[in-house]
Amino acid sequence: MQITLTPLADEGVAVLPPDIVWNGIFGDFALSKGGDDGPAGGLKAANPLKTAVVLLLFSDARADVSDLRFEHRGDRRGWVGDGFDVDAAAGEAPLGSKLWLYRRAVLSDLTGMEMAAEAERALQPLVRQGAVVTIATKAVVDKVGGRVLLMVDLYGRDGTKAYTDQFDLLWSRADGGL
Repeated sequence: MQITLTPLADEGVAVLPPDIVWNGIFGDFALSKGGDDGPAGGLKAANPLKTAVVLLLFSDARADVSDLRFEHRGDRRGWVGDGFDVDAAAGEAPLGSKLWLYRRAVLSDLTGMEMAAEAERALQPLVRQGAVVTIATKAVVDKVGGRVLLMVDLYGRDGTKAYTDQFDLLWSRADGGL
């Protein structure tokens, strides 16, 4: 999936790239070579919060059959294990977002509100794990430009902004997918 990351420099936030290796279609965790970003051979951890946000938002969560439209052709996506191996009693939940369902949706203010709500839902594991306390999402629909700009702010226990970024989503895809 191609995404455009635009740091909010005017917020004074130093933004590091996510610890993900992208090939233009798929992403995977980057491995550390040792030093400041973690032990050699382990997962790179130079910017774990940004990495978690990107993976939670842009990993396709499994959709319910009732969420699908004709153009999805029955493809529910998601990790197959999420269909049977989620321990809800232990607070475990499927990871990822259903933002992929909106790739061919009509651009409207309602679509933007639904996308912002889905992004907030997808980022809830960060709250459950104690990485952040509050999540604020907003989607601005640019009907003329044919895009949706998703803004994400994450706040720590002291109320300060721990993370801020914006994502130009979905309609600017160049890979010809849904």
